[in-house]
Amino acid sequence: MIASTIKNASLPCEDEYIVVGDVHGCVDELKQLLRQNGFVIDKNGLIQLSSIESKSIILLGDFVDKGSSQKIVETIEFIYQNYIHLNKIKKSLYLIMGNHEMMVYRFITKDSNLELTPKRLIQKEKYYNTVDILDNNIKLKEKFLEIYSWSYPWLQYRYNKDFSVTLTHAPCEKKYLAKEDINSYKKMIKSASRSKNVGIKLDILLAYTHTEAEDNRNYHIFGHLSQPNIRKYKNRICIDTSAIYGDSLSCAIIKGNSLSFDSVKFLGKQEVASQIYNLLFDF
Repeated sequence: MIASTIKNASLPCEDEYIVVGDVHGCVDELKQLLRQNGFVIDKNGLIQLSSIESKSIILLGDFVDKGSSQKIVETIEFIYQNYIHLNKIKKSLYLIMGNHEMMVYRFITKDSNLELTPKRLIQKEKYYNTVDILDNNIKLKEKFLEIYSWSYPWLQYRYNKDFSVTLTHAPCEKKYLAKEDINSYKKMIKSASRSKNVGIKLDILLAYTHTEAEDNRNYHIFGHLSQPNIRKYKNRICIDTSAIYGDSLSCAIIKGNSLSFDSVKFLGKQEVASQIYNLLFDF
């Protein structure tokens, strides 16, 4: 199931947007990154409305899994309460669907099309530790399901014909980008599996990321690929900079017809996960 319809996928151009890459339970880094960009967070974890008056936040998917149980719980609570709090007056917090949210959803709703083979159960244990957390916490599961229902497969900011930003969790071919059908939604949420293609360079496995890239300012920004730093090639940009692997949490900042970036280093508030990088745009 894909959660959101796409009727409101166009972002208003009046706001400045802080687009945050894959959080994976790094809620402390998320808060620090937001503070670094002018947001005020009170002792209850609520982002103050006065600090967000002309700004909006977009989370690019994969906010669950890989982090510690405590931090995943904190992340879900932080997103849930602030989504309700910030969007009371105007939409100021947007969520994009990640493949981890989708797979966790399939597990906890007992999707009949998800075959629970021994291999699948090993994957659940290794990659989707949020499932057990939610299965043992009904109230948190209900909050996650609401968050899931609020998420978009893609969002688009179009300032003019010469400057636009399309946001998805995963990279995808242009023929799927910002399209309104289930197959395109799936392609924008998850690209070809790296675990099923071990040893194949990303630039070969996902060749379209560079062969379809263009020398213009109509950007496609995505996460999903866990890189050691922001990776850019022409109008394609990956901002998943692997906070949970001990590197940093990054964001793209869209304001008017300008694009900039910011990041915070991993703060060491939880155990770091292990990663062997497969570099994108490694040429």
